[in-house]
Amino acid sequence: MKKTILLLSISMLTFLSCANESSATTTMPDVSKPEAVQKFNLAIKKVAMEKEPAPATPRTSAELSDYKKEMLLPAAKDLIASSGVSYSEIERQTGGDREKILKWAVEVYGDYNKQTNKNYKSEN
Repeated sequence: MKKTILLLSISMLTFLSCANESSATTTMPDVSKPEAVQKFNLAIKKVAMEKEPAPATPRTSAELSDYKKEMLLPAAKDLIASSGVSYSEIERQTGGDREKILKWAVEVYGDYNKQTNKNYKSEN
């Protein structure tokens, strides 16, 4: 469980650090991304910018708070559903566990970005 949360946190930080690069670099236009990927990307940015309420218990790791996980959850479900999985299947496979849903969404997001980069490099 801790590995999953740590993986999710590291993945989120990686995606956020890439999103903060200067706009002078050559990137694929956002218009070509499916709406679900854009929505998830915006949710990640919003979570990064959001100031959290004071935690009830101090955290000692880079784990996302429950507040931020809830902010990401709708966009994460939409992203997973955009890959052809029904919402009921998402609930069945994850048991409604937020960490599993977020981890799955990060995997879909990463796969999409890898494929986009691969396609972009093959065009150039």
